[in-house]
Amino acid sequence: MEHLIERKRNKMFLSALLLGQLMLLGYQVRRPDAGGVRLVRLWSIEAILPAERVSDRIVNETRTLFHGYVGLREVNRQNQQLQAQVAALRLENQHLVEGVRELPALETLLGFQRAYGIKTVAAPVISSGITADAQTLYLDGGSNAGFARNMPVVNPSGLVGKLTQVLGSSSQVMLITDSQSGAGVLIGDQRIHGIATGLGAGRIEIRDVLKDEPVAIGAAVVTSGDDQVFPKGIPVGTVTGMRASTDGIFRVVELRPAVDLGRLEQVLVVTGALPPPDQQAVDGATAAAIRQALLPSLPAFSAPTPGAFPQPAPPAGATPLPPNTPPAEGDALGGAAPKPKPPVIVHPHG
Repeated sequence: MEHLIERKRNKMFLSALLLGQLMLLGYQVRRPDAGGVRLVRLWSIEAILPAERVSDRIVNETRTLFHGYVGLREVNRQNQQLQAQVAALRLENQHLVEGVRELPALETLLGFQRAYGIKTVAAPVISSGITADAQTLYLDGGSNAGFARNMPVVNPSGLVGKLTQVLGSSSQVMLITDSQSGAGVLIGDQRIHGIATGLGAGRIEIRDVLKDEPVAIGAAVVTSGDDQVFPKGIPVGTVTGMRASTDGIFRVVELRPAVDLGRLEQVLVVTGALPPPDQQAVDGATAAAIRQALLPSLPAFSAPTPGAFPQPAPPAGATPLPPNTPPAEGDALGGAAPKPKPPVIVHPHG
């Protein structure tokens, strides 16, 4: 055992001597092709360079991965912002498209207002409560829009109903088909008066019409204005049928509403009547003022200023008068007045 240890010790000592000799040799010897660098330095570089390459690659890969992760998060954030902007633009585009679609309807509403001479305010329908018992609508607009109870509600097709409840920013409409509603109407070309009442479920009827009245199927029914609520001439519906009443004297006229009450999106609330045309302002002046300006007129009279007209010269030999002397009676120039002629006496003959 001791012999084995001795042999290894000798080998280790010999190896250390050889290594020391090589180190001394490398320190003393220089490489001319490497610019005179010592061999020991070259050996150190060659020994460290592979490990440095591996560590540098690891560091670069880690840095790239980190920057890629951070950049990916930034890209993800920007992508979310762009998606939000796209969603907002799509929503705005939808509003614009919807506005273009509503433009013809709004033009029709404006034409309706001018045709009937009434002042109206457009209001969108936000919900409906059309059931067998209650025929109501709810509008986006209330007292803030100038609405009040019992104001008529119409659309270009005809009569819708009237306001029954008005809140700050919303209103309730009782439809003409509600069983509690009523309106004075005129039937057909014969202008037969009657009162239209609702039956619910989109039905209207006119009761107490004399059976001898000439009412025809398909006749148009419009408001009469007798109820002092609805303007005159608003379409209410069309006659679809008639049936005799129980007393045998009157009959009931059935109507189909002029308005499709289940598909309303915009309505007009009648807030008053338009002023007469001659009282409407045109370019800052009333029609009466414009008409007065077009009529011919005489120029305004102005008194002549003193000295504006030359005075005639006095006759030769006349004594000039001092200024501001009034002329003598019968002589505008201050001369002598002419003598009166004697009267002519005529004597009668015989």
